[in-house]
Amino acid sequence: MVRWTAGALMGALAEATAGRLVYVMGPSGVGKDSLLDAARRRHPEWLVAHRYITRPSSASEDSVSLSRAEFAWRRQAGLFCLDWQAHGLDYALGLEVCAWLERGATVLVNGSRRALPLAEVRFPRQLRPVMVTARSEVLRERLQQRGRESREQIAARLERHRQLERACPGVHRLDNSGALETTLAALEAWLAEECVS
Repeated sequence: MVRWTAGALMGALAEATAGRLVYVMGPSGVGKDSLLDAARRRHPEWLVAHRYITRPSSASEDSVSLSRAEFAWRRQAGLFCLDWQAHGLDYALGLEVCAWLERGATVLVNGSRRALPLAEVRFPRQLRPVMVTARSEVLRERLQQRGRESREQIAARLERHRQLERACPGVHRLDNSGALETTLAALEAWLAEECVS
């Protein structure tokens, strides 16, 4: 395992010349948006793309809410570089992601496992998928604290989480069961190591 000093870590991150799309996946409640927000604050040079979604946005996520008609028009006009459906909603990433990658930026997005095969085709060289996980008991507590779902809905989410943990073999994992700072440090180290591998 490579050990990094703070200076070497930041230097390796700065030397990335090709754009990279860090495609963050994981179940609801695992802390993807919190991780992306922390990454944005720590690394202003990393660009965190918002998603376009056909539901109202919440304060905890970086998204643009569109009606179904607006979403369909933008898709038809070719304004998305990637779009998918999940849980009865439409999601997309805008063309700005392509522009940022062409300029060599590191771009982070809140992605979807369902859309990973599409992302692999669309971004064959730039894609860096990563799965954010958490222990089941931690995820249960977070979902309960959020207070959005019934006990049955939380149980269903935990079952999907168990299935997701077995999915995507070979995709890098980040355990977000503990402190967010620890998870962010692990993300930094992974991206730095990848820059020089």
